[in-house]
Amino acid sequence: MGNRYEEAQVDVRTLVGEIVAEFMPELINARIKVLFDVKKRTSRGKIVISRLQKCSDLLRFLTKDETGGGEGYDFILYLDKVTINAVDKDDKVRIIRHQLRHIEVDIETPENPYKIVHPDVRDFFIELELNKQDIRWAERVSEVAASLYEAKTEAEAKL
Repeated sequence: MGNRYEEAQVDVRTLVGEIVAEFMPELINARIKVLFDVKKRTSRGKIVISRLQKCSDLLRFLTKDETGGGEGYDFILYLDKVTINAVDKDDKVRIIRHQLRHIEVDIETPENPYKIVHPDVRDFFIELELNKQDIRWAERVSEVAASLYEAKTEAEAKL
């Protein structure tokens, strides 16, 4: 039984930084660990392609040596490895940007300014504008993920 997670490839981690710089400069100081989930995860019958977790004090402590600043990571961004490696750069940007849009900066609490927020109506319209070239991208990527895992299951069954 292998580990469920592994470090995301350098190009994916670099892409996260580029997305922050271009779309979310307020997150430039947020420390985000990017991991691949190497096993299929489902929630409510759907494949989880990406998810974001705010680090607890324990996780921040356990990752403090990795960040060089002694404070650890603020967030962990989990990406489904099978799906991320199969989609093009535009879809990678959409997936990552969508998750990072759940981060809000609260300048009133400078010691821990980052919060996770749930989407609201305003976010719906922003997402539509950001993805106007392909407003159904999430459905399409979900179908790609489902077909990749179905093919993987069929290939494993033949062994």
